[in-house]
Amino acid sequence: LKNETYRRNLASLDSFVMVKFAQDSFVQPIESQWFGFYAKGQDREVIPLRESAMYHEDWLGLKTLDRSGRLHFLTCDADHLKFTSQWFIEHVIPVLVGQ
Repeated sequence: LKNETYRRNLASLDSFVMVKFAQDSFVQPIESQWFGFYAKGQDREVIPLRESAMYHEDWLGLKTLDRSGRLHFLTCDADHLKFTSQWFIEHVIPVLVGQ
């Protein structure tokens, strides 16, 4: 969905952290947690965010964030939203405070 307000608002963030849960049993495809999607017409091949038209045409501002170093891809080796406070402190907080 192309929405200029969404694009402008998302692109204005200081930092956007995306967490992919590597053992996710809920979200499919797992890569969609990083805005990856199945290729059209099937459910096997996943098109990564950076190869999608959404990214190249910057529909949501993700390309703007990425090119300026404000888009962050993290992986947690756990099931859906099963991160610990310690994992969050060690991995997400440093990204948000720029360390």
